[in-house]
Amino acid sequence: MPFAVSKALNDTATTLVAKNKQDMRLIFKNTVNYTLNAFGRSPFKFGPMKMVRKGQNRVFIRRKDDRAKRHYLEVQQTGGPRPRTGIETKLHYNLPTTRYIGTATPTRRLKRNKSGGISMGEVNKILSALHLQSDKSTNSPKYGQSGKTKRSRQFFVPAPSHPLGQGRRFGIYERTPAGNAKKLINISERAAVYKPKLKFYQRMNRFGIKVYPAKMQKALKFAMRTAKFK
Repeated sequence: MPFAVSKALNDTATTLVAKNKQDMRLIFKNTVNYTLNAFGRSPFKFGPMKMVRKGQNRVFIRRKDDRAKRHYLEVQQTGGPRPRTGIETKLHYNLPTTRYIGTATPTRRLKRNKSGGISMGEVNKILSALHLQSDKSTNSPKYGQSGKTKRSRQFFVPAPSHPLGQGRRFGIYERTPAGNAKKLINISERAAVYKPKLKFYQRMNRFGIKVYPAKMQKALKFAMRTAKFK
C-alpha cells in the first residue's frame, strides 16, 4: 500500500506539472521556458524538488525556490500592481531624471536569449554603460559607452525636455553607428497592474481531483502484480 500511494502521487504530480505547462502556454503570450519550468513537485512544502518516496503520503505542486524568492508569478495569480523588478529599482534610485520610474519593459529590439527571455547579459551591459549598477565597480569606465574604444556601443537616456524623453517615447536608447536612435527599453511612469489570470490553485485542485483516483487504481494494480509475497 505505501508503495502504491507514493507511485500514485508521483504519477499524479507528473501529470499536473505537464498540465500546468500546457495551460500557461494558453494563459500567457509568448511564454518563455523560465516561466514554463517555474513549477515542480516535492513531498515537502519547502525545499528541493524531489519525488515522493515510499512511506510519504503527500505531494506539493509549487514554484521552485529560486522563483519564489523573486515573488515570480504572484501578481499574475492574485492580481493588482506588480512590485518593482531589480532593473526598475536600479533605474528608480540611480537614474538622474525628474521623471517617475514606474515600469521598465523591453522593446522588440532588445537582445533575447535562446528561450526568448530577456538577455540579462545585454541588460547588465546597458546598466553598466549608464552607470546604474548597484556595484559601482562594475560600471563602464566611460559613461554612456560599453567600453573604452571608439567602436564601443553607446547608450543614452534622453532628458525630459528632449522629444525622445517625452510621453511614451521615454526610455533607454542605443545610438547606432549611423547616428540613429534605437529604443531598447520603455520607461513608463505608470505601475504595471495585472488581472488575476493564472488561477493556479483552482486549476490544479480541479484537475488533481479528477486525475488521482485513476492513478491510484493503476498504482494498486501494479503493486499487486509486482509484489513478492512470502
